[in-house]
Amino acid sequence: MLYVIYNKETGKVLETPARSAGMFVRNYKSAAAAKAGLTRIAKKHVRKVEVHNIYNELNGADMNFREMREAMVEAGCTEREAYNASRKPEDFDREDYVVADVETYREEFPVKMVERINMMSGKPYMEAENTPGYLSPASEAYWSM
Repeated sequence: MLYVIYNKETGKVLETPARSAGMFVRNYKSAAAAKAGLTRIAKKHVRKVEVHNIYNELNGADMNFREMREAMVEAGCTEREAYNASRKPEDFDREDYVVADVETYREEFPVKMVERINMMSGKPYMEAENTPGYLSPASEAYWSM
């Protein structure tokens, strides 16, 4: 059975960055793994907020980029955190998210189907509303691969 982390209000599934670059995890093999993923995301968000607050405190001083980065590293940030500190972290509240198995999620938020026209045959067919263009026979990207 697979598990997902999703927003209670919107139904949007939370994607978490995987260890390999460019990959995102949308489902987990166990509820414990999904809860651990949610905990990791929450901790990363808290750290981003802390780093951004350090940046805001130092931002008033008259420093160039290098001096600012060095001051942030002295304050306990890593080089990477210091480099990205000016970005305002997006709002994240752990209480807005729920871990559930895929079947329960599908019952609560069913997939909306829409009618599209196959680009090559011209015949109508039904597909999920959130199907990416490169996977949809109604798009040129699908047929050019």
